[in-house]
Amino acid sequence: MSRGERRRGTRTSPFGVSKRESHDASPFYSRRLYDAPRKEASPEYRERKVPDGLLDGVHCLDSRDLSVLPDESVHLMVTSPPYNVGKEYDEDLDLDEYRRLLRAVFEQVYRKLVVGGRACVNVANLGRRPYIPLHSYVIGEMLDVGYLMRGEIIWHKAASAGVSTAWGSWMSAANPTLRDTHEYILVFSK
Repeated sequence: MSRGERRRGTRTSPFGVSKRESHDASPFYSRRLYDAPRKEASPEYRERKVPDGLLDGVHCLDSRDLSVLPDESVHLMVTSPPYNVGKEYDEDLDLDEYRRLLRAVFEQVYRKLVVGGRACVNVANLGRRPYIPLHSYVIGEMLDVGYLMRGEIIWHKAASAGVSTAWGSWMSAANPTLRDTHEYILVFSK
């Protein structure tokens, strides 16, 4: 393209402009890239009343059994699941067992959420050898259950990461290791 020559726009070029008034994004979202994640028509919205005795309180329950709550009664679920790394509240599960545990919770929550309700999962990746991209496993499980991913928030935690080095050995970077200084807050809806 020569100087002064204007680039020819595409049908989806307006999607990237800053002015959003009367913006029609349908050409962008009708692209084949969006075929697979697209859900069927949204189910009818229903909301069931939560019994008064369950509101405004703390309930110590196993999150794999939320039968005390009516289906389609919750608008927001926020969780930071145990990372299965030896804390007192953790069981010593292998990765497949851990994923099954998370999935059981996500399935329970899905039934309890109203249509359009949000589920937010705070999760960090684990280890260095091997590195376990836990956030990607959580995303996969949530999508398999039927959630729609709405976005992710990167929680930058570098200030609390400490001052120790992340290199294989001090002063000699023979085996450098990246240190995660962030966690994810993954946002989904029903």
